[in-house]
Amino acid sequence: MSTDIVHKEKFCYFSKMLTARSYILFVLLLPLSIASVFAQKIPNITGYWNGVAEVPFSQDIIIEYFFTQKGAILEGYSTSMSLNHKDSARTIFSGTAKTKSIEIRQTEYVYKTSAGCLSTIRLEYSNANGQEKLIGKWSGSFGKNTCPPGTGGKVELLKVSSPVLGTTRTSDSDVISQPTNTYGTLLYEELQKRNYYALLIGIDTYEDDGIQDLDEPVSDVKKFNSILQTSYTFAPENTIVLQNPTRDQIIDAFDVLANKVTPTDQLLVFYAGHGIWDENMKQGFWLPTDAKRDSKSRWLSNSTIRDYIGGINSKHTLLITDACFSGSIFKERAVTFENSRAVLEQYKLASRKAMTSGTLKTVPDRSVFVNYLIKNLADNNQPMISAEDLFRTFKTAVINNSPNGQVPQYGAIGQVGDEGGDFIFLKKPGH
Repeated sequence: MSTDIVHKEKFCYFSKMLTARSYILFVLLLPLSIASVFAQKIPNITGYWNGVAEVPFSQDIIIEYFFTQKGAILEGYSTSMSLNHKDSARTIFSGTAKTKSIEIRQTEYVYKTSAGCLSTIRLEYSNANGQEKLIGKWSGSFGKNTCPPGTGGKVELLKVSSPVLGTTRTSDSDVISQPTNTYGTLLYEELQKRNYYALLIGIDTYEDDGIQDLDEPVSDVKKFNSILQTSYTFAPENTIVLQNPTRDQIIDAFDVLANKVTPTDQLLVFYAGHGIWDENMKQGFWLPTDAKRDSKSRWLSNSTIRDYIGGINSKHTLLITDACFSGSIFKERAVTFENSRAVLEQYKLASRKAMTSGTLKTVPDRSVFVNYLIKNLADNNQPMISAEDLFRTFKTAVINNSPNGQVPQYGAIGQVGDEGGDFIFLKKPGH
């Protein structure tokens, strides 16, 4: 046998030995390799994180993040506030977590009181000496409502045991009457900062003998005002109550509200009294106490009311009318309902809604509609209820118990800025 052949056989034998040993080592070390991979667990960052974010060409802002984590999936909300505490915003975000890094995208606003934009945030996790940190950067993109591409700044967060920004709870008793879900609590706390305005009009006495006096409207206004003041967040200084007002007094009240109500406020307008429908003009009217039966000069048209509803710059306006032909305020007489959305979704969009005791027909003086409206507001045990949900709780009862089969209506007032949101009744803590 030649030397070359011997060397080749020895080399092949040696190679086989290496291959066999390598395989054995691979098999033996594989569990250790897998274990080492799983040993690098994704950190659980659930909870509150507080810190500072840089803003180009402006002062830094205080920020707070609340994370909920299921495996690698992250959800939560972020709160930002200027150093002078005048401007603030809250956004909802979602994202993913890796071994040492996270990436989240802000998707929508819960609220904002100043100009702002949504961003993507990339952060690195560290834990040194028991102090957990998230450090990274926020940046813009080409997405809708996002910060412009190229903008960004540093972000630094420290884990904290409790929220710092935007908290309003003062005792455990406050928490009992608040919503239990995170977003509901956010909205409840935010609505407590907003002003609730009300204009309540009741007319049962008329100067013109040709217009029949009524028995209940002023009494109904007093009862309605009582439940708003007792159980809901309508302050006396923000409530205008008009008993048997003239046309000029109603207009003056609307003018006062137009100068006071801001884009973050809520406005409720309630009218109980005579209503009339002019078939020739295709127009509905309220009849103030100084109205004349045979002259429209002192009547108050739906078009005028609609102009004020559209012109008063509130976040949400709700008009409730208990009068004959009150359904004529709607752009369309037929009202349909979509599937009910979360209260938060209803708050985010502006609204101009109306709730009426009937359609284009007469309604009785003794109002079944108002009685059930007040009763269901009193019976409500939720901290927040939308006007649409409130209406649904008593609509059928009104139909079944009215002497003339009146059908109450609820829907958007046309062409005055309704964007699909809804008015939210907010209960006082402890009620």
